[in-house]
Amino acid sequence: KSLIFDDGDLEKPYFPDRNLPSPAVAFKLSDNGDFIPYTINRYLRDYQREGAQFVYGHYANKRGCILGDDMGLGKTIQVISFLAAVLHKKGTREDIENNMPEFLLRTMKKESSNTITAVCFQTFLIVAPLSVLYNWKDELDTWGYFKVSVLHGSKKDDDLSRIKQGKCEVALTTYEVLRLYLDEFNSVEWSAVIVDEAHRIKNPKAQITQTMKSLKCNVRIGLTGTILQNNMKELWCVMDWAVPGLLGSRQHFKKKFSDPVEHGQRHTATKRELATGRKAMVKLAGKMSGWFLRRTKALISDQLPKKEDRMVYCSLTEFQKAVYQAVLETEDVSLVLRAGEPCNCKSGRKRKNCCYKVNAHGETIKSLRFSYLTILQKVANHAALLQMDNTSKQQ
Repeated sequence: KSLIFDDGDLEKPYFPDRNLPSPAVAFKLSDNGDFIPYTINRYLRDYQREGAQFVYGHYANKRGCILGDDMGLGKTIQVISFLAAVLHKKGTREDIENNMPEFLLRTMKKESSNTITAVCFQTFLIVAPLSVLYNWKDELDTWGYFKVSVLHGSKKDDDLSRIKQGKCEVALTTYEVLRLYLDEFNSVEWSAVIVDEAHRIKNPKAQITQTMKSLKCNVRIGLTGTILQNNMKELWCVMDWAVPGLLGSRQHFKKKFSDPVEHGQRHTATKRELATGRKAMVKLAGKMSGWFLRRTKALISDQLPKKEDRMVYCSLTEFQKAVYQAVLETEDVSLVLRAGEPCNCKSGRKRKNCCYKVNAHGETIKSLRFSYLTILQKVANHAALLQMDNTSKQQ
């Protein structure tokens, strides 16, 4: 036993200041011994357990799926809960011991009467945009003891070698790296590929779509809050990547679903087209229901914590105050501020409706109002935003 930490200190995740929405018990996913450890489950809400169960069910049956919850509902945490279950994580000291090098594990087995769990080897690939790649790494490190490799940058060759040697459980990479090194990725037997922002796989002719379909992995799990962006053909492309053939060929989908629905949504649609479109949408929803799970904030509002807004007021620096005042003293701002005053020509009309409708450059008061609001906002954020390289010459 550690002389510095007790077992409770080593639990992951650990948020001492957060109220626990659930009891500290494990959540059973199947009769095969797969469960979400209590260390994670105590922080989950019911809909998040349902999401983890949904992903797990498809993985267990070697099928793909799409988790399409609204942004902000914790798709990342639901995936991490699933990974913790299938990788048999406990979120405790036991995970630390299991992650040790093999020679240390063998030594510990000889010196200790305690049983050290043997974990079957599985490796999962997570593909995400670069902007959120390291957020995934941070979340995995926060929520458990996962052996993670980031396949990006100069060390990706070494990390690929580690993965092939079975020294990694979760690999993180970007769409671009996967496209450039597809052959190397295909030399690894992935247990499943998890794709963040899967709506990027929306064009069947795009390189990114062809790359994702060429990756050798039967279980494809997509995460997206916006599966339908511009048209229904994009929805077909994403679903056909996750579950090939589910919605038929592209031509079949167009004839049976997208055309009837889109025709029924036109403002000139006949009653027959409206009815046909509704029937097609109901049929499509039925086909997708077992493979696509989406919850909106409105749907699960009873499970969400109350929104808490924190407003912090920051005073302008002396330099910002000087710049702000200089802007207020310009002729254009004076024109805007005095727009409602009686005109100097004694006509009885307001300045903005008489002799002062535009400035010296022919710009209207309405356009100046929005332009200078933007300028003042930039000054309040940082005066450097007004540099010539970042804004118009007039500003």
